[in-house]
Amino acid sequence: MAMSKRRETRFEVVVEQGGKPNIDGVFDDEKAATERANYLLRLAKFPVVRVVRITGSGREETVFQKSSSGGGTLTTISPITDANLCTDVLQVFSFDSRMTLLRLLRGYWDDQGVVPCEQLHRYYPLRYFEREALLFNPAVSRLASIQAPMLGLKPHERYDQIIRLFTALKDLAQKADTLAPFDQALMRGGIAGLLLAAVDRPVEERDRIVSHAVGSLLEPHRDWGAKLSAVLRLHQEGDGENTRLVDEFAAEIVDGREPIRALIGYSPDLGSAILALLATLRGDLDDRLPHTEPLLALSNAIGGGGFVQTREAVLRRIRGGLDGLTPLTRTGAGSDARAFQAIVDGMIAFDGFMGGPAMAETLTRRGKTVWATGGIDLPFADTVMRLAGRHGTAAGRLGYLLDLGASAYGHHKISFVIQRVAEEFNRVKSAAELAAPGVSVQEVRDGLGRRLRAAGIPRALADGLIAKIATIPDEQRVSVAGTGVPPGQRLGDAGMAAGGMAAGGMEVMTVDVYNPPPAGARLTLRYQGRTVVLPDAGAEIVIGRAADCGIVLDHASASRRHAAVRLGDGGGVLEDLSRNGTRLSREGGESRLLKQGDVAALSGRGEIIIGSLDLGEHPARIAWEITGR
Repeated sequence: MAMSKRRETRFEVVVEQGGKPNIDGVFDDEKAATERANYLLRLAKFPVVRVVRITGSGREETVFQKSSSGGGTLTTISPITDANLCTDVLQVFSFDSRMTLLRLLRGYWDDQGVVPCEQLHRYYPLRYFEREALLFNPAVSRLASIQAPMLGLKPHERYDQIIRLFTALKDLAQKADTLAPFDQALMRGGIAGLLLAAVDRPVEERDRIVSHAVGSLLEPHRDWGAKLSAVLRLHQEGDGENTRLVDEFAAEIVDGREPIRALIGYSPDLGSAILALLATLRGDLDDRLPHTEPLLALSNAIGGGGFVQTREAVLRRIRGGLDGLTPLTRTGAGSDARAFQAIVDGMIAFDGFMGGPAMAETLTRRGKTVWATGGIDLPFADTVMRLAGRHGTAAGRLGYLLDLGASAYGHHKISFVIQRVAEEFNRVKSAAELAAPGVSVQEVRDGLGRRLRAAGIPRALADGLIAKIATIPDEQRVSVAGTGVPPGQRLGDAGMAAGGMAAGGMEVMTVDVYNPPPAGARLTLRYQGRTVVLPDAGAEIVIGRAADCGIVLDHASASRRHAAVRLGDGGGVLEDLSRNGTRLSREGGESRLLKQGDVAALSGRGEIIIGSLDLGEHPARIAWEITGR
């Protein structure tokens, strides 16, 4: 009965753009529909917004209509060169397919204030989208031209297949009410409850079920910050499947210019906005600055590790900002150059820059213009040398050069790139210079071989370069700039050499490699009468101002996530995550100041000191001790 009542009378909010009507939403009561219509008018994106009452007999009556001065910009498809292939309608609901649609129709989603998981299940938006001449036909044609070669078809044959998939998608949308119990399971029990409710359904239906439930959760939220907050509230740390799904939906929300603008909130210029996004990726966004609460929540989530897709989405937005012509600051070329240098330093990873070949190309292109003199761009070779010089290690310089060679832009200058790679290799004295601590020689060989081939380095030269890799000594003290360790992925992880996040700046980090403690060792921390014991390898505790830290500090100079202490198979480790540094004092008087990204071995006993006397603080002194059980 509830379903029939819902269909008796409904209120459609219809907007006009480019002379074409498009349903923004369907509501059960007139008040909610009118509120939505007024909100759309305030956005000034559409020339006409109206509310249409539709009775059970199909009679339509316009009950609200107003015009605005907006709507002057036409929405078209975005240029894409790859697309996830679907041969069955249920595959349309997968994350990769949703991201393809998101990239292809970026302007449309931004205008609508929705993401694909919200609209793929709604019949009326799909029906009206089909009538959008500037979007639907070009979008299908673009997908057909990309996907036809994958299937050995002609583009018009793939076009017909996609049209049939879209028809099947509309048919499923008309039956979407049957998924309501799963929406309720998500509301009651989170993602774990949703997956439990769907356990008896075929595996191929899971993406449809999950995306419908999350889409229903997002639908009432009309601004990007509220959407992101709703998704992040579903996150349960320590649950790999939960983190993967939350990561995917968060990436779907943030991968766009308008969502990122809304999440950053106030920012005086593009350079400051990009630096805020880099801090978000590090999980160290300063909550004392005027950032939005959703962006702070995103920073906390990424800082916990596992948000791979969201990190990539944020990196794409950073690249999008650098790809444009917008100045980084409002105060001239000198300020632009300083802002760019800060961004470059913030993107340093162990083996290059975050973002891989695409980011290497973007930084090189922007560097040529930012470092221009007298209105003449800096030459390509000089730009590459300057960017490579920001790295303090051979691994970083080689990684950047190989990424640049793998990009379309660098490939045109491949002879110069090959020369620089060979020269850099000739200066390498030890394999340890090319390996993150904890990475095996074979992993270094394999990863380097792949990157040399991707960069177009001639095989004979590549084989010769790989042959230079010798056995990594068991005991080594390696200095690297910008660790490239993303929060949640620690030094010693096997995947470290594949790339990661810079801790920011060109500070030199010293990694102490040490003799393992006795079997069964445990690490004990004591602070203000509280004792915390880390009894197992892999255990970790974070120290900082955030309420969810294992040891919470009340110091203005402390970062929200200031330092991490963990016990690994190789012993105790302290890693500084902060802006202001952490002092490590060992028993016997040895003292050392760690800066952001520095990692130090812990053995015996000593103190971790956090705080600034210059600010009138009494520094926090956290005692540590490593003992046997």
